[in-house]
Amino acid sequence: MRRTIPYRYGVILLMAALALPACQEVIDIELDTTYRRLVVFGTVTTDSLHHQVRLSTTSDYFSNQPAPAVSDALVELKMGETVLRLEELDSVPGLYQTPVAFRGKPLTRYHLHISQVDVDNDGIFESYEAETTMPVTPMLDSIRLVYFQTPFFSGYQVFMFAMDSPEREWYGFKIWKNSDLLTDELSDYRVQSDDFVNGKYIYGLPVGFLTDSDPRQTLLPGDTVTLELNSIGEDFFDFISDAQLEIMGNNPLFSGPSANVHSNIGNNGIGIFTAYSLRSVSVIVRP
Repeated sequence: MRRTIPYRYGVILLMAALALPACQEVIDIELDTTYRRLVVFGTVTTDSLHHQVRLSTTSDYFSNQPAPAVSDALVELKMGETVLRLEELDSVPGLYQTPVAFRGKPLTRYHLHISQVDVDNDGIFESYEAETTMPVTPMLDSIRLVYFQTPFFSGYQVFMFAMDSPEREWYGFKIWKNSDLLTDELSDYRVQSDDFVNGKYIYGLPVGFLTDSDPRQTLLPGDTVTLELNSIGEDFFDFISDAQLEIMGNNPLFSGPSANVHSNIGNNGIGIFTAYSLRSVSVIVRP
């Protein structure tokens, strides 16, 4: 007996048959090489140290090599009437540092000037500039460790207690276990605005979680946990937030295309130059 396939099922089978070979076709997409741009990452903090600026250039999307360093540049840091010429380290090409160690001062305006570089290789030197103002040092009281254990995870939650100023501020949080900086990766460095507590006391804000599943984070009696609270500017907050978003990726259905992260470098440079104040507090894990 002859069986008739309903029309709707026939259409579905036909579409599947047509789509099957198409799924096996390999399409090569060539991405053109774009022009090179200067990449800057520099910081000034309230720590007494030689503050550094790293210079490199952009590279092709599929390049698996480290970003090319920019050497022999003239890098100057101006603060008020003082101008410091940064020196390139012989051991690390493209890394420049101040000739003397000093502590950055809150509310001071810092100006970075970079010259004698030819990023686009056209035989003409370019110059780049950036400015930033160091925010006021945050008032940090203490931190508290609270242990949580669930069927899925266990570890210590770090809570921060601090007084927020009336002005709008942005914070960054670094966590140390003994002498080991646990938030040394960009994806682990948490930043947050003070919109939720503007001008009020911050009572027990969760700023990090140390999981038992990672030996590096596992805490034992006698270990010291230190929170470094960074008072950062809006430019740096936007830079970190954008960079982390690009690392994690966007939802392809509801997000726009990827874009360059926020930058405060002039002359079409990319990256960030920032100054931030910091304060630290520690607690010892008890038995």
